[in-house]
Amino acid sequence: MAHPPFLAGARVAFTAAASLALAAQGGDFGVKELVHVYENPCPQLRSRQPIFPNLCELPDGTLLCCYIIAEAMEAVNARSYLSASRDGGKTWSKPWRMFKEVDPPETEYFKCTSLGGGRVAALGYGAVRIDPDQPQGNPETGGLLPHRVYWALSEDGGRTWSGKRPIDESWHAHTEASAPLVVLKDGAFAAPITGFPDWSGKMTSRLCGRMLVSRDGGATWNDDTVCMDFGDASISCYEQRFCVLDSGTIVDIGWNEDLKTGRRLPNHITYSTDGGRTFSRPISTGVMGQASSLCALGGERFLAVVARRRDTDAPGVYGYVCDFRDRRWNVAAQGVLWSAGPGPIKRDRKMAEVFGFLKFGQPSVVRLRDGRLMLCFWYQKEGQYQVAVGEVDLGGACAR
Repeated sequence: MAHPPFLAGARVAFTAAASLALAAQGGDFGVKELVHVYENPCPQLRSRQPIFPNLCELPDGTLLCCYIIAEAMEAVNARSYLSASRDGGKTWSKPWRMFKEVDPPETEYFKCTSLGGGRVAALGYGAVRIDPDQPQGNPETGGLLPHRVYWALSEDGGRTWSGKRPIDESWHAHTEASAPLVVLKDGAFAAPITGFPDWSGKMTSRLCGRMLVSRDGGATWNDDTVCMDFGDASISCYEQRFCVLDSGTIVDIGWNEDLKTGRRLPNHITYSTDGGRTFSRPISTGVMGQASSLCALGGERFLAVVARRRDTDAPGVYGYVCDFRDRRWNVAAQGVLWSAGPGPIKRDRKMAEVFGFLKFGQPSVVRLRDGRLMLCFWYQKEGQYQVAVGEVDLGGACAR
């Protein structure tokens, strides 16, 4: 598939409106304006659903948004796309495919990281989808189809890509690799990963979080280091994300539930002060959330953004500015960045439980070189998915 011109057809797809219920509660936090990255040009003809985004900034200030487009959340035609913005996220280009089609067909779920000098790395995973009528998740067992973990490299700012390069890992085809890579202080590439149950609902390896790392520019990889472990074979470490503080400390956050009992736990964090060779025991945030992410703010502070979909009558994306000098969850300021409207959210029982409450999610924030903070996440409204991007306003909680 030929790529369209890099920034052809740039346009504002949507600006924030009352129907999106931008956060007005929870202190002075908020988003100045939300923009849709992609709008289905002909929804009455075909379903084109954007979901699972992340942002990165290139050296020239261009923003890249990586996301998938598919007919539905578990569709067999889920593929990774990029859109670009050269005006700080106000307008976005038409999307272009990251990778060529393969045989047999394979879904793609990638996230991107700028490495400097026009180089962009992508980490993700995919599943071979031969049967078009088989969903990705088993609603009876909570298990998933087999997956492979991949990484790829672009030398031209995301315009073209190397082939998807497979990475071996501990769960052997039942692995979640949904986080973007981060670059550690020693130059290593790293990201947290975890295992999923197989189609029958059984784990193929220990249930924990592991740090996938390459210390030779992607030539070799290992996941020997455990980055989140509760000492309990039933507690999940889904949707983990890393950030690296100025001291080199790596902080990890995860979505934690007891898969045997169904008990939901607060999000937990762990940290490493030795370059990712060892991590602390999990520390509770006290926040009853699910998918989450971290953004380093300078010094020993970070912003945690959390999708709170359950255990609340006010679902939405919440922000927490944390001072981590004492190596504990110390919230200096907090607020609501986006409101999903009144809750609670109801489960779609046709889907595996891990997917059944997904009405919005995967919030993340990138700190731009000029100090601005850009939020992106996805949400669903009236059956249509959207990828939304906007500048975060922390109401003075984060001095630039």
